[in-house]
Amino acid sequence: MNISDIPHDMRFKFGPNLREMPLNKMDMLYGMMYIQKQLNDETLDKAEKGKSHGLLGTFLRIVGELEESKRHLNQAIVIFRELGRNQSVFVNQLRLASTYQWHNDFATSNKMFGELLETAENDPDYAEYQDFAYQHQGKNLFDQKQYREALDYFHKALELRADDRNSELIKSTETAIETCQKILNS
Repeated sequence: MNISDIPHDMRFKFGPNLREMPLNKMDMLYGMMYIQKQLNDETLDKAEKGKSHGLLGTFLRIVGELEESKRHLNQAIVIFRELGRNQSVFVNQLRLASTYQWHNDFATSNKMFGELLETAENDPDYAEYQDFAYQHQGKNLFDQKQYREALDYFHKALELRADDRNSELIKSTETAIETCQKILNS
């Protein structure tokens, strides 16, 4: 399942704390119910179940249901490990680390982001995720009020994203940089 397959508005924006906020929370809740219904479909193959758990875990974090978010993201990780889909494991570990961050469990989020960054920087199979790892580690540090360090990670993410030409990702990183700079200059 892709986000575009969900017949509800699952879009979000980034708030002043750099966290995702649903554009339409009620519609996102209905969309999450739709994903849950799909998960109950016995004909869904294992890879689709893993993808659905990952999406649901992400949206649960966005609406603040952090324990349920962890549960679904961990389920996605288990499924993708069983299938040997290591990049999907990595993506869902990034999502899970963000959920721990939102839960203010920085001991866990710092450890996870550290390991994910090391993998993204040193294993060519994960190089395409390096900008995401930098961006999310920046947000993790931002939540810990380590604004200067966060800014360094955001700049690294922007440098990689500038080559990619994805305007949405570039804008997200530029907003994070501006937010950090405002705080540091105040």
